[in-house]
Amino acid sequence: MRKVRSFAIAFALLALAACAPRNDGPALWRIADADSEIWLFGTVHVLPRDVDWRSARVARAFARAETIVFETDVDSDGRAAFDALVRAEGRLPSGESLNARLAQQDRERLARIAGRLGLNMAALDQLRPWLAALQVSLAFAQAAGGDPAAGVESVLKPEAEAARKTLRYLEQPEDQIRALSTLSPEAELRFLSATLRQIEDDAGAIGEIDAVWARGDVAALAPLLHEQLSEAGPEVSAAIITDRNTRWTEEIAGMLAGEGRVFVAVGAAHLVGDDSVVAQLRARGIAVEGP
Repeated sequence: MRKVRSFAIAFALLALAACAPRNDGPALWRIADADSEIWLFGTVHVLPRDVDWRSARVARAFARAETIVFETDVDSDGRAAFDALVRAEGRLPSGESLNARLAQQDRERLARIAGRLGLNMAALDQLRPWLAALQVSLAFAQAAGGDPAAGVESVLKPEAEAARKTLRYLEQPEDQIRALSTLSPEAELRFLSATLRQIEDDAGAIGEIDAVWARGDVAALAPLLHEQLSEAGPEVSAAIITDRNTRWTEEIAGMLAGEGRVFVAVGAAHLVGDDSVVAQLRARGIAVEGP
């Protein structure tokens, strides 16, 4: 299997492009005790509208849950706060230029990719590297057929609201933005450089990760995501994935100590691999059913 090299927005780093063959659907994990049942569902934030990801097992777990937990609230007031933080934290100081910070190879790649995707280079040139990486990634995912409105959370949240389920969030919008806005200048540049190289050199491999996720092949998904993140460097990987996993593990363990039925939907990258939420729960001695 070819290495998949394309980052997508919302830190899941999955940009899926095509309808894929399915077995039992995307992976789902379960933890429980005498008075609690918690389902962990690995999601994708940007999807083509024709991807059929709702397996019977996922539908049953979602229907049974009294509380639905997402990463963060980016609707209505949450979206306004998110956008304000992006404007405050994601732009370069007046008089500075993104292009001036980039190596020649990355300047050329950015110009080519922006041209193909129809992005405004003048606007990109005002952004810090981490935000430019996310904007280019989202545009790439959308050009490949992805739609944030078709992402798992965008589908599940209105259903949860209509069913009058309790909604909870693992973090605030500012937590997500500051995870990247506090990167070192070197890490920011490496993040953008890796994003540009992956988009340009391996764009045709985007459907592979789609198929792996959709069929719930955790053994194949974990190394693919590790390869993606490793090129961006350990500081980016920690900010986007591992540091958040540690905080979320604590939150989920606390939910288990309580009571009720809970459905936790977070980016699939947080639930696979050696440092995942699932692995950390198991390291605490919590029995986690699933792949």
